[in-house]
Amino acid sequence: MKASETVKKCFDEELRTNVLSTSNKSGEINIAMFGSLILIDDSMAAMMLGDNTTYANLKENPNAACLLIMPGKTGIQTEGCRLYLKVKTMEDSGDTFDSLKAKVKVKIGDAAEMLKHLILFDIINARPILDMGQGI
Repeated sequence: MKASETVKKCFDEELRTNVLSTSNKSGEINIAMFGSLILIDDSMAAMMLGDNTTYANLKENPNAACLLIMPGKTGIQTEGCRLYLKVKTMEDSGDTFDSLKAKVKVKIGDAAEMLKHLILFDIINARPILDMGQGI
C-alpha cells in the first residue's frame, strides 16, 4: 500500500502518540507506546525496539496494528490514523540500524542504548483513527 498524504501528515506530527498492538503465535495480545516509529518511504515504516514483549511477539507473529494519535480537546476531535503492518525485516546492526538509532538518540539521549532491534514494516493498510467511512 502507498501511504496517503493524510498518513504522511500523521508521521510529520511531533506531538503524536504511537500505540502498537502485537500478539504472539498463541494470540496473546500486547499493547505498548513507542516514540521511535518513523515513515521510511511511501510503503514502509520502521521502529527501534529493546528486548521486550513487542519484539518477542513480532518474532512469532509478523502482524501488528498501530495507532498514530494526535489528541483533540474531546475524544471525537482526536486525529490520526490506524496502520496495519507486517514485519519485512528485523536487523540488529548495519548502516540503517546505526542511522536510525542515532536519530532516536538525539530525541531521548542515552535511553537509546536499550534499543537493540530495528524492525522494518510494510504498511498493509491505513484507516482514519475515527473511521466513519471517509477513507484516508
